[in-house]
Amino acid sequence: MFPRKEIKANARAALKANYWAVIGILFLGSILSGLVAGCATIPNSMAQISATMAGEVYYVPETSVLTSVLYIVGVLLSIIFEVGIARFAYRVYRGDSPEIGDLFVAFKDGNFGRVLGGMLLVTIYTFLWALLFIIPGIIKGYQYSMMPYLLIDRPDLSIKECFAMSKKMTSGFKWSIFVLELSFIGWAILAVFTFGILDIFFVTPYMTLALGGAYDYLKRTRMDDGITATEQAVEGEF
Repeated sequence: MFPRKEIKANARAALKANYWAVIGILFLGSILSGLVAGCATIPNSMAQISATMAGEVYYVPETSVLTSVLYIVGVLLSIIFEVGIARFAYRVYRGDSPEIGDLFVAFKDGNFGRVLGGMLLVTIYTFLWALLFIIPGIIKGYQYSMMPYLLIDRPDLSIKECFAMSKKMTSGFKWSIFVLELSFIGWAILAVFTFGILDIFFVTPYMTLALGGAYDYLKRTRMDDGITATEQAVEGEF
C-alpha cells in the first residue's frame, strides 16, 4: 500500500520545521525557472503597450532571433531548476537542513550535461507519447516522474538506466502518485480565492515536499538491488 497519508503528514512536519527557508528557496527556484523566458517577452510587451498608446487596434508580435534564443535558454534553465527543486524537496523531506545550493546542484560536479540530456529526453518522450493520445502521455509522464530525482541521486546510473529505474519504481504506483497530486486539489481551489498567495505560502511547498516523499518511499521499497539487463532492454523502447 502506498502510504499517502503518512507521506503528506511527514511533508507537513518538514514544512513546519523549516517553513520560511522552504518558502524562500522554492520561491527563488520558481523565479529562476521563469526568469530568462520571462525576459524574452519584455520586448513584445513593451511594443504592444506602445502600439496601444498610439491607438493601433491590431498589433502583430514580432519574433526576433534574440527573443527566440532567450526563450529557448529559459526553457532549458527551467528544466535544470526542476531537478534542483526536486533534490531540495527530497532532502528537506528526509530531515536535512534546507540549502539554497540544492537549486544549483545540476551545475555541480560535471552534472550539467547529464541532467540536461536526461530531462530533455523526458520532455521529448512525454511529448511524443502525448501525440498518440492524451492518456498515454500522462501515463508516461508518471512513469518518468522519478527522473529529476534519479539524475542527481544516482550518479552511478547512465541516463538509460535512470529511465529503466524510474519505470521500475513507478510500476504499479502511477495511480498512487496521481491520487497524491489530486489530493491537493481542494487546497489549489482555495488558493485561487487568495489570488495565489496561499499557493506560494503553503500549497506548492507542501505538494513539492510530498512528491519528494513519494520518491523517498519508492526509493526505499522499489530500488532494492538495481535494474536487470532485461529491464534496461525493455525500457530501451520508451
